[in-house]
Amino acid sequence: MAGHTVEFFFDYASPYAYFGSELVEAVCLRGKAELKWLPMVLGGIFQARETKALLFRPAQRDYMLGDLAALSEVHRVPYQARTEFLFKPILALRCTLQVPQGAERAKGVHALYRAAWREDKNLGDPAVAAAALSGAGFDGPALVAGAENAAVKDELKQLTDQALARGVFGAPTMFLDGKRMFWGHDRLPLLEHYLTRG
Repeated sequence: MAGHTVEFFFDYASPYAYFGSELVEAVCLRGKAELKWLPMVLGGIFQARETKALLFRPAQRDYMLGDLAALSEVHRVPYQARTEFLFKPILALRCTLQVPQGAERAKGVHALYRAAWREDKNLGDPAVAAAALSGAGFDGPALVAGAENAAVKDELKQLTDQALARGVFGAPTMFLDGKRMFWGHDRLPLLEHYLTRG
């Protein structure tokens, strides 16, 4: 039987996608699935859907801040509340696209996510993004410079448009074999159910 594929759409601005990024690989490993890391612009998704991030909904924002700390404890995934919650993720997303899919891209994704949500770093700062990537063994300055390449910019826009066309409205969003959609890190058990049921 052919192997499965899991597509993981994410944006570094989403802390829930951060937790998803730390958990999805184990699910794919158990299900013998290929994992594809697909960056998208979550702000563009929200704008197209005419919705707002949880941060801009007062009651949900207050709940979210406590929820993230609880998720860290339950999943044993390190997390540090950000001094300034918002940052511009576009640079980091473009850097990610320059790294080949597979283990290398996973390494880059983890380096950038952990800088943002474990170390309270501003990924919108080119020096910060470069340092995070260099620390993971990449040529950080070269990836930051490459983020200005028109082809890289176009690819990020195309992935965001693709996500919209496929029904994505938040992050993380995962697709199993290009069909069934799962929204949210808390849907990983459902993803695993369908992945492993044969």
